[in-house]
Parts: sequence; C-alpha cells; structure tokens
Amino acid sequence: MSSTHRADPADELFHPVGEHAAWSESYYFNFVDPATGLGAFTRMGFRPNDGWADALHAVYLPDGRVAFTYGRRTDLTPAVVETLGPVDPAVGNLTLRRGEAFRRWDIVYSGPSQLMTDPTVMLAATKDRPEGWCTDAHLEMEVAFDAITDPHYAVGGAQGHFEQTGRVHGSVRVGDEQWEVNGFGVRDKSWGPRTWQAPSGSAAKSSGPAAVEEGCFLNWFSMNFGTDLALGGACGRTADGSFRGKGWIQRGTDTLDLDDVVMTTVFDSTNPLLHHSVQLRGVDSRGESIIVDGTVLTICPTKIPRRDGVTFVNEGLARFETDGRVGYGIAEHWHAVPR
Repeated sequence: MSSTHRADPADELFHPVGEHAAWSESYYFNFVDPATGLGAFTRMGFRPNDGWADALHAVYLPDGRVAFTYGRRTDLTPAVVETLGPVDPAVGNLTLRRGEAFRRWDIVYSGPSQLMTDPTVMLAATKDRPEGWCTDAHLEMEVAFDAITDPHYAVGGAQGHFEQTGRVHGSVRVGDEQWEVNGFGVRDKSWGPRTWQAPSGSAAKSSGPAAVEEGCFLNWFSMNFGTDLALGGACGRTADGSFRGKGWIQRGTDTLDLDDVVMTTVFDSTNPLLHHSVQLRGVDSRGESIIVDGTVLTICPTKIPRRDGVTFVNEGLARFETDGRVGYGIAEHWHAVPR
C-alpha cells in the first residue's frame, strides 16, 4: 500500500458525515472473467446531505449486450448514516455483503434490468432513444470478491480513497442465460466531497469542486493480468491537452505507487464521447516502466445531470496487453457537456 497511509478496518464502514454539501461515500467493484468475457461494474454512492443514495450495477455479456440497473433510496440523512454502522450497504435490489475487512465482499443483485444490444444508446435522452432500445430481463447475480492484495491508499483520513485487487467467483443469470464467473477485478472506496465535474490539480476520482470544462477531462483505469500483475489510477487533462496522473501497480505480492502516468486515447471519429483504444505509460516507485495498450470492447455510458450541463462517465470494458501478457478491466472516460 502507499507508504503514507495505513489500512484502517474502520474505512470499510460508513464514516462520519462531513459538512460539505457534496459529501459522499461510495463503494465500487468491477471484474472480468477472461475465459468468457463476461464482466460487470457496481457503484453504490451515499449522499446524506442531499438525502439520497443510488446504485449503478451493469453486467457486460460476452456478445456485447449490457444488462443495466439503477436503484435509488431517498430516506438518507446524516442521522440515518450514523445508525448504519456495520450494516451491509443496500440500495434498491443491490446489496453489498461485508466479510472480513479488506478480505471479502459479496455482490448480490436480484431484480429487473434493462437489456441493451447497443448500450451506447444511453448517451441520448430517454425520449430520444429509438423504440425497442432495451428489453426487460430479470437479473440474478451473486459473486464473491476475495482480496489478493492489501488496499492501496491514494489518500486517507477524513477524506479518503483506496483501491484493491481481488479474485471474483460466483454466478450470473440474465433471463434464461447463466454464466459461472471466475475472474479478476478491482474495488475502491471513497469518502468526502464529490462534485462530478472537472478537477483542478492532480487527477483523482475523489476530486473536489472545480470549474467545468467541456470535453473529456478525466481518464480512470483499472486492469488485471492475473494474480501477480494489476494496475489502476487516474489521469486528468492538463493545460497542453495531454492526460497525466498517477496510480498504483501490483507486481507479485507488492503494490507500488505508479508515477508519471500518461494516457492517450483514440476516439470515435463520428462521436467524440466514445473511445476506441487507449495507451498507458508509467513508471513505478522502483523505477520500472510499463506500457499498456488497451482495446475497448463495449462501452456502457452513465449520465450525471448538473445544473450547468451533464457529466458522462463512460465505462469501457477493455482488453489490455503489456509485454506479451493479456488482461482485462475498465477504461473509464469522463466528459463534461455544458448545456
């Protein structure tokens, strides 16, 4: 883990709610089964000062379809969060079951989903989507996330963020189709102010408020190549238009800081909100460099309304290659679109 922060089991629980209006606490998981190509991402966020919590849960099917779900609860206040303690986080039909701190979580979903052949249709407003853009499908999923490494902290304390690699196993059923899951993934946990707009300074998913810029402003990535190699982090757009940042890399049993990260992206020539491929270059804290080339397989857009526009967080399931090894993960691109 980062040398500046020690893992605190209390960080797996709900933190005291801060006074900032945009204070948030979130749990995120992703995984891909390399044998079948099935993957998923889950994000559950709690915003007690706004009075609500929500849950995004999406499953990438091997043929490019996506089963998408969204849940929301509106009973949340700082006082309610104080009562949650070790209670399993739950929103709508999604429950995250706690195991031993930093060792085990179960991701459990049972309920309806929107099954899409072309998930990029979600870039359009609901009223502008074509007839039959999705079909209703019942989704059952129960998978276990067993940690491979200790968490890597980007920051800790009253406003924190950590990420962690793991093995994932379980089952997924969509309608009459079922898959057994045996793959790898990454989880993260964040708490503190979160505004969903362009960050100033160094890039991080947990960035605070900043002026909104049009276009892609943040690239977040996570990828697993097996039990002994994984990496993740974030790059923000700099003044010269390049994307630079930092993160972490797991080599064997060690997790190291990943510095001097530069990401380049090839976008769709007809739609700049869609990314086709990425390349990452970085140097770890031991001075060893890495170059990763990624091909985006399926993009599942998510949309966050703001008073002055919208932020699209486009979750790209991707295949990655480095030094003759193949891995899978998520290439996530954030776009600010003003009104």
